[in-house]
Amino acid sequence: MDPDLWGTLPEPLIELILAYLPLPKLLQMRSLCRKWNCLLQSPNFLDAQRRTAAQCHFYVVTVSEPAFSAFSYYQKGPELHYLRSSSLYCHTSQTWFNLSLNFLPFSDLYVTSVGGGLICFVAYMGKSNVTTREVVIGIANPATRTWRLLPRWEDNTVCRNLPNFVAMVVDNFTRQYRVVAIDYDKTCTYMYSSVSMSWAESKDVPTQHNFPYYDRTPSQAVVTSTNKLVCTTQCKSGVSIYDMDTGLWDSYEVHLPGMHSNVHLVQHRGRILMISRIMKAKYEGSDRVQISELERKDLRVTKALDEVPVGPSKHFLDHFKVCDIVGPNDDSQHGMCFVSVITGERWVYDLEGRFWRIMPSWPRARSKSMAAYGGFSIQLRVDIQP
Repeated sequence: MDPDLWGTLPEPLIELILAYLPLPKLLQMRSLCRKWNCLLQSPNFLDAQRRTAAQCHFYVVTVSEPAFSAFSYYQKGPELHYLRSSSLYCHTSQTWFNLSLNFLPFSDLYVTSVGGGLICFVAYMGKSNVTTREVVIGIANPATRTWRLLPRWEDNTVCRNLPNFVAMVVDNFTRQYRVVAIDYDKTCTYMYSSVSMSWAESKDVPTQHNFPYYDRTPSQAVVTSTNKLVCTTQCKSGVSIYDMDTGLWDSYEVHLPGMHSNVHLVQHRGRILMISRIMKAKYEGSDRVQISELERKDLRVTKALDEVPVGPSKHFLDHFKVCDIVGPNDDSQHGMCFVSVITGERWVYDLEGRFWRIMPSWPRARSKSMAAYGGFSIQLRVDIQP
């Protein structure tokens, strides 16, 4: 287009044209000039961008980490993810984009939960060679590159140890969020509200056997419509539920047919799915995946979905992580992304069509050095602040 003609276009028309560009590209354009930065943050543009069916609402973030860190079973707390060189995959356009969190001034960054366009993280303050560093919990928006630290959760005292459990819940309509944390000693549960901007303390915590289990994945906790946080536990088929209204935990075992591996919890379009690998014997896995749906009313009964066809290899299913993929409309392909911890290979399972497909290779994939891989889905939003 003629540059002179582009400069004469009215702003509403420019907003409509730019609304069809992928959001990661738009975020890069904000640094071109002050006028474009203001234009891309205007309410009219944000409304047009949300209404555009071509936009990808959820991206898959692929991360890698040194093998010695990923398989450190003696480390307490959520696992460290090196997100400063991660990538975003848009399943609508089937393209990769770079994602950088270098705006966060922390050398050791732990991603604990993702939702509503925000990232909840735990980090160490200060230099890495200092042994008595303060541990902080923060919220960041990777789209707007903004962040804030939450107040200290233990009676306003400095915390030196990582919390054992941290999960964030975001209300997509009110843009408010809550953070649930269990302290290092497993004696108290704390809940932070973005409305009151303060922590509430509860002396109730799950027992050791029913303690929330992350499996080094930042999306293992989901929330129901009744303000209950649902987590998998260290028991293979156990579920722990935190009532955010009463501050109490409840734990029980959910029956799953047959032998299966550790359960992955995924919230897909309002449904809570329990995903596991079918086992041939106690220590021998098969090449089949089992997907069951947790009943919404009392969260105690599961309903097995249709038989999942054979897809990834047995080697792939030895160590994998899984996250949700949701398109911008009902006609888009919905499903779940499976990531091999060992090779970084990604498979997508379409729940509606009941078929597997391979996701294109990650451009930053490591092929020669030992590394562990992971992935989770994230929604990019410029209309929500930490």
